[in-house]
Parts: sequence; structure tokens; C-alpha cells
Amino acid sequence: MFCPDCGAENKDDAKFCKNCGASLNKNVHKENVDTLKSKVTDSANDQGASQVSSNIPQNGAKSSGNRNTLIICVTAIICVAIIAGAFILLNSNQSSDSDTVSLNDTETEVDSDDSAKSTSSDSSSSNEMTFDEAKSYLSGASNTVISNTFDEADANGDGVLTGSEIDRFKYLADVTHRTADTGNTEHVEASDQGAGDGTTKTRYCTTHGRVAVGSDNLCPYCLEEGLDARTLKGSTEYI
Repeated sequence: MFCPDCGAENKDDAKFCKNCGASLNKNVHKENVDTLKSKVTDSANDQGASQVSSNIPQNGAKSSGNRNTLIICVTAIICVAIIAGAFILLNSNQSSDSDTVSLNDTETEVDSDDSAKSTSSDSSSSNEMTFDEAKSYLSGASNTVISNTFDEADANGDGVLTGSEIDRFKYLADVTHRTADTGNTEHVEASDQGAGDGTTKTRYCTTHGRVAVGSDNLCPYCLEEGLDARTLKGSTEYI
């Protein structure tokens, strides 16, 4: 028989180990063996639980990594969409920032304000426009300037604008609003400056109305007053 404590060999009928003095009772030995087995089993279970526990953080970390990747991708897509939208909006604003007014056969860029945009975009509310109705398109301008603009658009001279005359007036009102001295009160009759035989060259001045001009196409009244003397491109008429 071997001692369960120190492993020394003893006689089969020995009750105590001759080496360490431990009891050699078979029942005690069995209990020691069972205890040893229990410890081994518990140890194995603890190791298994530890292994399972160690795997949990790894799976959690993997899940967390996937979640972070998804968040980064979504954020990147949103950023690209915002940048693209801002670029489109910027280009749209730049394309509408200015209108072109043709004066004296020269293209001149003039920034348009809210009033000018409203004037140019309005459509005729009726088939006719009277002088009193036309005043709203040149709010704040003198009656002289309004009359000059109205008369220039009134092709047949009947005192009422219709059809294309209304469109012409709105265009001239837009140009006048942005470029003219709208407080001008000097009334000019271009017909009084010529013989009326078709030899007097006239052009439309947004400040003084239709005036007789020379070869330079400049308004003589604006020159005297130190104003922009250019006249409207394409407005030449001989009277």
C-alpha cells in the first residue's frame, strides 16, 4: 500500500505511514481521492468558465468595431451630401447674382436688387396698363422719369400700354431703376431738337428719355450734369 500523502510504500495491513505517519485507513484514503477528484473537476470547470468569459469581451469588441465602422461610413456619406449641396447652391447663387444692361453698345454688368428683380419678373396682370398703374414699377422716381419711360414704351402713342408695350415698359423700368438718376425733373422733347425730316438721330436715355445725340451716342444733358451719359443700346431712331 502506498501512502496517499507522501507516496511511501507500506505494508498492506499498516494503519499509519511509516514515513510521514499519515493514516492509511482505506475510507480516509477514498475520501482523499474523492476530494482530489473534486478539486480537479472544479479546477477544470473554472478553467472552462474562464475561457468562456475571456471570449465574451472579444466578441463584444468585435461587435463594437463593426458598429464604429458603420458610424464612420454613415458620417462620411452625410458629409459628402452636405458638401455637394453647398456646391450646387453656391453655383446657383453666382449665376443669378447679376443682370446685364446694354448701354451705348457696351455690355455693362449691374447688380440687381430685390425691387429690380420683382419688376423684371412680374407678368402682366391685365391686357392694358395705364400711366397710374405704371408708377408702381418706378416707385420713388419723379413723374418726369416715369413719363419718359412710359412714353418710350408707348409705341403708338395712345397713352395706354398693351401686349409687347407692357413688356417693353417693364424692361425699361428695370434698367432705369438700376442706372438712372430717377430724381431728374428735366423734361426733354427730342422732336423739338430736329427738323422732323428723319435726319435727327435720337437715342433713349434712362434719365432724360429720348434725346437727340451725336455720333458718340451720348446724352448731352447727362454730360452737362456729370452723369453717366450712355444711352440704351438698340434704341436709335431718326426723327
